[in-house]
Amino acid sequence: MKKAYITVGILTLAVIGTYSLLACNTSSPIAADEQPVDLNTAPAKQTNNHDGKISAADFSKMIAGEKLTMVDFYTTWCGPCKMMAPDVVKLRKEKEDLVNVLQIDAEAQEDIAGNYNIAAYPTIMFFKKGQVVQTLVGLQTYDQLLLHVNKLK
Repeated sequence: MKKAYITVGILTLAVIGTYSLLACNTSSPIAADEQPVDLNTAPAKQTNNHDGKISAADFSKMIAGEKLTMVDFYTTWCGPCKMMAPDVVKLRKEKEDLVNVLQIDAEAQEDIAGNYNIAAYPTIMFFKKGQVVQTLVGLQTYDQLLLHVNKLK
């Protein structure tokens, strides 16, 4: 009987550990003085819709261009997503000449997120000509994001 409990405990820890690694790639933690951005008050560069949502057709148009497009698929309950949000906003503002940056709430925009089989948050996808050219899973710093932008531009 004890062996069964031990086995269940080990399997539970393995599942939790795997999820944590996927959801929290914390190779470089957020600085103590940086505050996460409320994703609801720092909306992505999307359409002019008053509800902040983007249609699947508009999304397809936005990723179809020659210019690199980075899409941050996040959820409002995701801690790493909230921690990364200021860096995503900073990249969007400072590097708009190199990359289009979108933030998509994967739960509110299931019609878009569902097309990409996202299994963990945050998930960053880079697109060119409508095709995925790179996918990153887990927390990324500004420098990590910029490195990928410069590599893929």
